Amino acid sequence: MCVIYDLSYLEMTLDVDELDILDIQVDQKAEITADAISDRTFEGIVTSISSAGTTSGGTTTYPVTVRIDETDGLRPGMNANAEIVVAQAKNALTVPNAAIVRGGYVLVRQDSPSAVNADDSMSAPEGYVYVKVKTGVSDDNYTQVTSGLSESDTIAYDPSSVSSDSYYDDGGYDDMDGEVIGGAGNNADLAEGGEETLPEETENGEAPAADAEEPAEGIDPAEAGAVVVD
Repeated sequence: MCVIYDLSYLEMTLDVDELDILDIQVDQKAEITADAISDRTFEGIVTSISSAGTTSGGTTTYPVTVRIDETDGLRPGMNANAEIVVAQAKNALTVPNAAIVRGGYVLVRQDSPSAVNADDSMSAPEGYVYVKVKTGVSDDNYTQVTSGLSESDTIAYDPSSVSSDSYYDDGGYDDMDGEVIGGAGNNADLAEGGEETLPEETENGEAPAADAEEPAEGIDPAEAGAVVVD
């Protein structure tokens, strides 16, 4: 005869990839955005994680239920996305992801405080040294450095590159004015995840400038200037 809805809260079911499911736990917070309500963000809580997955096309996903208590404007059946925060670091010393190279090294100017810990076995451009660092949480743009660097260091990196073991082997750099990022005073919240079910997000972080010109291959910071970050 009729359907009665309890609209005191709503639930959203996400299909989370098997590569991300181990990072999801009950009671983690989620930020919900709905296509029909573009100017609002709703807060949700993970309430259940299914142990039974569904395999399709060689990929297995697991249903994750998120409960939304403040539902003003939301209606059953609306399309929505959720961002689940799986890791955070406040007051973190951070560097751009591209600055982490060769399995955990950062290129540091020789007059930086952390240059005393340089790895002499690593070949670096003139005026710079490689320093081994330990990293913490990360997102699409930044990685937390837990040891090996200080906020007074000046680093160099290529913003157009992603971190890899072979990076810097050809000596490519970009010219760009330095900018202040990271540091102990940068109150950064870093989250990990994936698009739609677990998008990544950084709060209070500055993205590297994207207007740098492409460099000639083989130019090093001493000759042309890398992206130098104080």
